[in-house]
Amino acid sequence: MPGVFAGGDVARGPDDVIRAIADGKRAAMAMDKYLGGKGILNKGEPIEIPEIMDSDEIVFHTQFEKEVLVPERRVKSFEEVVKGYHKINAIAEAMRCLHCDRRAL
Repeated sequence: MPGVFAGGDVARGPDDVIRAIADGKRAAMAMDKYLGGKGILNKGEPIEIPEIMDSDEIVFHTQFEKEVLVPERRVKSFEEVVKGYHKINAIAEAMRCLHCDRRAL
């Protein structure tokens, strides 16, 4: 549909944040092209990225379960289906290592 852009959970259902960010970048480039631009993102100022994190700063655990609305309530409401994390789990999830430094060969 021309002029409609989607990504992340809207386009692919619940997924990880890295893919949602990548979808957002692709959508931004597509929107720019749609509006007559060249599809080039403003990269902004470079930031300093540390070489490696100390191993004591990385928390290794699996992803926390998110609260999900039961099907019986989904069909009768417009409530959010995937509720997200409770505060303490959100903090722990933010500290979890997503291995962004790993590259597919």
